[in-house]
Amino acid sequence: MRTIIGVWLFVLIAPVQSMGQGLPEGLFIGARAPEFKSVDQFGHTIQLREQAKKNPVVLVFYRGSWCPHCMRLLARIQDSLSFFTQKSVSVIAISPESEESLAKTMEKSKAGYPLVRDTGLAIAKKYDLAYVLSENQLARYRSGGIDLNKINAPNPPLLTVPAVFIVGKDYTITYRFFDPEHQKRINVKDILAQL
Repeated sequence: MRTIIGVWLFVLIAPVQSMGQGLPEGLFIGARAPEFKSVDQFGHTIQLREQAKKNPVVLVFYRGSWCPHCMRLLARIQDSLSFFTQKSVSVIAISPESEESLAKTMEKSKAGYPLVRDTGLAIAKKYDLAYVLSENQLARYRSGGIDLNKINAPNPPLLTVPAVFIVGKDYTITYRFFDPEHQKRINVKDILAQL
């Protein structure tokens, strides 16, 4: 009887363990925020060091315009943008989505803050957020109408763990919200409380 229970526990737990292997961990509080330079939806060059020199920066990594949890958070940040401005804090949102998808994000979120396209997921990789999807996972997304090959083109069909980092003027990470469970998101009120 013990052997049968042991086998069932293995069958139930093994897939969870194998899913967790190789997943990113995200940078931790106290780490130096890696530099990046990109262009936002308005055509402005965005460089983290230049932004952080002036004000603390909230970095929001999101999955794309197709993700309702991401769009909700970006829209709520836009609705609360005056509170960030009052605290002299810059907000930058980063995603691997294509230019076409970035336009959809703008339309859905009404973001007046920079939305940066992460070419080759170079930024997400520096922040230890990018992960490779299996063929089965990609097929499941496609069956739900989400073709990451097309949505992120010409980027590879990788995803980022949604995360929020606060970068201080000394370029260190002073706060992070990181949860591989993509449905769990931080409230804007909680971000503001960390500033």
